Formats: sequence, structure tokens, C-alpha cells
Amino acid sequence: MSTDHALERLFHPRSVAVVGASPKGGYGLTTLQNMNAIGFSGRLSVVHPTRPEVAGVPAVRALSELDHVPDAIGVAVPAAAVPGVLAEAVELGVGGAVVYASGFAETGAEGQRLQQEIADLCRGRMPVVGPNCLGVVGYRARSALWGLDIPFARTSTGGCVAVAAQSGSLALSLMMSGRLPKLAYCASVGNQALVDISDCLEYYLHDPAVRVVALLVEGLSDLQRFRALALRAAAADVAVVVLKNGRSPAGGTLTVAHTGTLAGHDAAYDALFRQTGVIRVDDMDELIATCSLLAAPHKPRGTSLGLFATSGGECGMLADLAHDHDLPLAAFDDTTKRALRSVLPDYGYLSSPFDVTAAGWGDGEVCRTAATALAACPTVDVVAFTGDAPTAGPSLQEAGWPAMIAGLGAVGADVPVAVITSTTDTDPELPDLCERHGVTLLAGMRPALRAIRHAGLRLERLKSITNDPTGFLGQSELADAAQELLDGEPDTVPETAAKALLDHYGISVPDGGSASDEDAAVAIAERIGYPVVCKLEADDLAHKSDIGGVVVGIHDPDQLRVAVRDVLDRGRTALGPAPVRGVRVETAADTHDGVELIVGGSNDGLATVVVLGAGGVLTELLNDAVTLLWPFTEHQVLHALQGLRVQALLRGYRGAPGCDLDSIAQTTVAIGRMLADLPTITELDVNPLLCTSKGTTALDALIRQRHGTPPTARERAERSS
Repeated sequence: MSTDHALERLFHPRSVAVVGASPKGGYGLTTLQNMNAIGFSGRLSVVHPTRPEVAGVPAVRALSELDHVPDAIGVAVPAAAVPGVLAEAVELGVGGAVVYASGFAETGAEGQRLQQEIADLCRGRMPVVGPNCLGVVGYRARSALWGLDIPFARTSTGGCVAVAAQSGSLALSLMMSGRLPKLAYCASVGNQALVDISDCLEYYLHDPAVRVVALLVEGLSDLQRFRALALRAAAADVAVVVLKNGRSPAGGTLTVAHTGTLAGHDAAYDALFRQTGVIRVDDMDELIATCSLLAAPHKPRGTSLGLFATSGGECGMLADLAHDHDLPLAAFDDTTKRALRSVLPDYGYLSSPFDVTAAGWGDGEVCRTAATALAACPTVDVVAFTGDAPTAGPSLQEAGWPAMIAGLGAVGADVPVAVITSTTDTDPELPDLCERHGVTLLAGMRPALRAIRHAGLRLERLKSITNDPTGFLGQSELADAAQELLDGEPDTVPETAAKALLDHYGISVPDGGSASDEDAAVAIAERIGYPVVCKLEADDLAHKSDIGGVVVGIHDPDQLRVAVRDVLDRGRTALGPAPVRGVRVETAADTHDGVELIVGGSNDGLATVVVLGAGGVLTELLNDAVTLLWPFTEHQVLHALQGLRVQALLRGYRGAPGCDLDSIAQTTVAIGRMLADLPTITELDVNPLLCTSKGTTALDALIRQRHGTPPTARERAERSS
């Protein structure tokens, strides 16, 4: 592959120099050994202040003494010496650098200063991977700028999986796995002073032979850039699989301490991945299985399973796990049934999963016939045979595996044909045996079925990506007037001002207004009509009901006067007289014929996210919500609604009228637009949003704002630690 991408000379170097390599050991010496072991055919040099050679590689005292400008350098010197090396490299026009040393942003203020120095020195002039990393491997070019020993037994220039990781250890684990398909590239980006995960993804998408990209992520600095790249990958049918740390509070804290990278708001990441067709996995076994399945010559057509085994126990376990993962077991047509019966002994019976009984073990023809029949069945999206190949068991030859794998590999099909092992403890020779016959190995029942589920979800999500919403980025024409409505309001915005803001964005709110006394409240009620609701308004009051600040079911002026006195008295008792502004009087809504949702969101400096789910009294009871990352479209909101348990009520349940789903989608998009226009809003809740067949109405609104500039990602990270 040849490209003018900035990372090309790092992944496809024709010449490499290792600065600081020493015969005493360390990352520099290991890099030289890796370059030789992988079969690098370009020019290899060493920079060392005193030695004429290291490990048989000629050495010079400085980069400037080389008779050529290297495409890439490995920098194996202590942190304090790194800026000087990079300054010389930039001056010479070196194509890229890998900085192995730790002692930068992950260590505190001085390390952050040093990292910023090298970033300022090299930005726009030379790409730098690291610091605090293991390096990059370009298997295509047989180049390994990598600081730890790597096994190269399965090295190939024809790999179709590319890896990028912030954790060097996890990247190394993938490189050493015998179960992962052969790699095209691998990068350990460490602290990401310049080159980050998204840069690697962008580079990998330039290679048409890359079919799967595996990313091990702790945090992304620019979610919108990643979104654009993920959508580009989706358009090219390149599967992106992400293992992201930091979902739990403990995991997030460890992530910040480990690399100095903000873990970020996990809900935003979930939304980002869901809206772009990216697959998120939970652990390494699941990552390997998912990459293996999506790197197969044929991707699954869906999630319907054509499974067979030689054990009724394995079939029962597969059926249970398939149910747990919402994976349908294929129903067989008559042609498939006849073919499957032909390999059954007299005592066998037809089922799905299909139990060929122990009589079929080791029989390649039985495997070929059963797999061929299942692959031809129109209801089957994935074909898999399940068996056991433990490391402490008999050899593959003794156990009959070569014949069975050959039989599976003889199936000509446009669906994946896989082996699912009972456990992840597998014979180390099984991956090569499966690869030789074009059979996909999925180790462990649960990782295998999760991989199949992920592949099916990816297909569904790709169908929902119907247009590009990035035109919604930036502020709208409503922003300036919206900001004027917020100016002068306290951190917790009073409800009347909050609802004026909602109305400004076209969101329906009950008619009403603010009153400072009983007479003004009655005048508002006379204008809008009874029944009405009376609510306390006070500076920085988030939850009025907690102090008795809401009275409903008011039908006449006398009731309203009593309610106003009571609400104001409770407010002054709980808060003091200064914060109390008065009351809000508004039309009482009939909630009996509608469904209550919550729609809201936040700006946290990382992203604008909107949450949509069951509202009112069901909010905490059901915990039924979905998160969307701005920008998004009404179509994407409608698709997200399908994943809510409450969606059955929205569509009309047991004869009740369905809600206006288009109005829900329009309101949700308007909330996202508002948050994006007003980045100083930190929290926004509309709860409940009353949804009926005639539209939606925001019955209550809570807005919190931050006065001044929103915090940066690093400022948020420092506060959280």
C-alpha cells in the first residue's frame, strides 16, 4: 500500500534508526531484535554516543551523521533527553518517531509540561507515537518499531485486522494471541501526545485489505472526529470493534491515573458507538471472537443460528446461551431436514441445535454433510459446529479434529462456517488448522455467541445510518436569543425562564406565568383558565416537591390564594426569604390519557448527550432510557425508541391510542439543538414530557447552567481525581 498519509512512513518505513539502543538491553536493543526477527529489508541504523555498532547494526553518534534521513526512528532514551532527539529529527525531516519512555503526562505537572514541549515541537512537522508506549508494527512492511519481544511465528504481510491501543500490555496480548486472525498493523499509542487512536483508525481505512479494526480505548479527545471516521468505516464495510475501559467509577479513576487521559462520560461513548455502527465489547475473549467472525471471508447475514454438535449436553447449553443473547435458532425447511436425517443414527432425533450424536465425532463426511445442509438453509445466517479441544487433551490428530475441520472447510457457502469450542482453553494448534481450511475459530461458547450477536446488531445499526447529521454541528440561528433568555438567571434556572427557553426551541409547554403575590396569581389563572397548578419559584431550587413547593388540582380563586400562601411560606421556611421569587401558575395537564417520558441531557466538555426514557414516577423504577450523542436526526430518535421497554405504551397498549412519535422525535432533537447552542448548560431535564396522540408537552423543566467558560477535559479529570 502506498499513501501520502502522515503515518505512512511509520508503518511502511524504508529506513529506520533506533536512538539510544544499547547492548545492555532495554527497548532500543529489543527494537533492533524485533526488526531483524520480522524480516525488515530496509536500512537499519543505531544512534549511540560512543559505540560503533549495537547488536551488529552500525551506529553513529547523532542522527545528523547518518548519510540518509530515516523514514522512522525509535527513541529509546530517558524522558528528559527526548525533546533534544525530536528537535534534531524534525530539523532533518524524519518521517515519524516512536517515543517509548514514561515520565510524561501520566506522572503529574512536570511530566505534563515535558509532554506539551514535545507536542509543540513536533505538531504539524513530524508524527510522534507515544510517549509511554510500546510502539508500532507494520506487518505489511515487515517493520517492528516495538520495545518488547514479539512472537513472529504467525506474521504475515496479508493480514486483514488492524489494532490500535492506549494500553501497550493489552495490545501485546492481542499480538500474542493465536486465536486472532493475522494482523496488518498494530499500534500502542500510550499518552497520545500527537498521534492518537483516531489517527490510527484514519490510516487503517486507507488500506482496502483491512476488514476489521480493533481499538482498545481509555478515552477519546475528539468524539466528533471519531464519529466521522467511524461513519467512513461503516460506508466501506470495515468493522470497528472497541474495548473501552472506564465504565465503572473505579475503572474511570484507574484510566486517568494510568495515561493521563480523561475516561470521559461513558454514556456518550455508548451513544457514539451505537449511532455509527461500532461494536463495543466487554473483554478480550469477546474482542478476539468478534474480530475473528467479522474477518471471515463471509460476514453473517444476521443472527439466526445453524448449530450442530455431537453432544446433547452441548446442544442444550448452546440453546440456553442463544436464548440469553436473543439469538434465534434456525427453523429447518424440508430439504434441510432430509439432509440432516441422512447423518443421524437410528436412535438420533432432529433438533435445533442439531445433535448428530457421538457417532458423528471425528467423521469429516458427517461434518461436511451437516454443515452444507445448514449453510443452504434459507433461515440460517451462521453455521457452527461445537466441540472440545482442550490443551490437556489428546492431540488434534488423535481426537479426529483434522477430518472434521476438513469437512467443514469443504462447504461452499456464502455464510460463515465456524467452530465453537466448549471453552476458551483450546489446543494451540487448532487456530492454524482452522485457518488452513478457511474455518473461523470462535473459542468459548459465550464469547462466540456474543460475537454473533454483535455482528447482527452491527447490521441493524448500519441500516439506521440513513443520513449524515453533522450539518447540525455548530450553533443555530436560535442561539443568540436563547442566550439572552439565560443571561441573569442563577445556576438553577427558575421554571418560568426554563420553559421560556423550551418554547423558544418549539417545545410545547403549559400556558402560564410568574406571580409575586396572590392577586397576580389569580389574574394569571383567570387568563389561562382553571384547573391550574401552583409551583414555588426560587433561586437555585432544583426540586420543588421536596419542600412542598407544588400544589395541583386547584379549581377556583380561593383554592389558589391558599395554595400561594402555603407555597410561599414553605419556601421561606426552607430557603430563607431572599431566594424566593414567587410562584408559577400554569394550566393543569390531564395525564390520564398519555405516557410520561423523560428527555434531557448534559454538556460536560466532552460531548453533548441527550437521554430519552420512561419518565414521571417510572424514571427510577424502570431505569429504561437510551442515550444519544449530538448531532442526531429524528430518524435516529425513532430508531432509539424501539429499544425502550416503554415503547409498547407509546405505540398504544391494550386499546389505548398511540402517541405522536414524530412529536417525540422533534422534541428530542430540539433538546439536543438547545444543549449544543448553549454549552454553559450543564444539565437539562424535562420530566415528565407528556406524550399523547396529539403531541407532546413539557410539564416540568429543570435547567442548570455554569457561569463562565465550560471546563476542559483535563480540568474535569483533575477535579474528579
